[in-house]
Amino acid sequence: MRTGNLLGRAKRLAVLLLAFSVACADVSLAPSVPASLQFASLSAPSVAIGDSLRNADGVAAPARVIVRNQAGDVLPDAPVRFFYADVNRDTALFVDSLTGYIVSLKALAASASTARIAARVGASLQAIRTVLVAVRPDSVDHSGSTTIDTLRTTLPDSGALNTSAALSVTVRHFEGTAGSLVANWLVKYELLVPANPTNDSTASVFLVNDARIVSNIDTTDASGIASRFVRVRSATFPAGAAVDSAVVRVTVSYKGLPVRGAPIRLVVPILKKSAP
Repeated sequence: MRTGNLLGRAKRLAVLLLAFSVACADVSLAPSVPASLQFASLSAPSVAIGDSLRNADGVAAPARVIVRNQAGDVLPDAPVRFFYADVNRDTALFVDSLTGYIVSLKALAASASTARIAARVGASLQAIRTVLVAVRPDSVDHSGSTTIDTLRTTLPDSGALNTSAALSVTVRHFEGTAGSLVANWLVKYELLVPANPTNDSTASVFLVNDARIVSNIDTTDASGIASRFVRVRSATFPAGAAVDSAVVRVTVSYKGLPVRGAPIRLVVPILKKSAP
């Protein structure tokens, strides 16, 4: 009897465990239940000390996250909460817990180079995102002449040989007469002549980075310098005088307004190789 009772109890327990496991599976697969959380790209690479994180137009923009269910569907109304993940180290950032707006209150702790924010859904889902902090930019300059060395193109077309010298600018911040370099700040380049506002890589002239990849936006390095290069398709570059030019406009903005010295107009003389 005792053996039979034990077997019966074991069977009932197995049925209960099976029912419980099915219930858990049903909950985790429910379309309204968050299963993954990740940060979307921030609107800018850095936030200026004493200001909010802003987008390229100078408008304050919050951090955003993407929450998905088990099937991969986005849950736009998931209850996300934000916070400053390095609060035990310093109080350099404030993050609004409901909206995700980020404010840089002061410089980071002396030993820190980056800060982290976090987003959380429920008790188990959390994501971390690095935030760079920059001093406020208030000026930009191009060292030397605004005319770059003449680019002598080649045929057949060669990407390396048909690319100009670097079009570099330096972004600075001034406190009185003392200047400091501004790292991690966006710098925009635009081809005015021949006009190519979208930096279309099928055009006769477009802009590239130092890896020869199409790009018209750079972020300043630790030296406050940003650079882009003019790339010419020699076979399709407009015919005309022996020497023509590409004209590039470089803009650095803060709160949507150009800083002192911007925009900078840079000219790249181009000597087109004649077809054989």
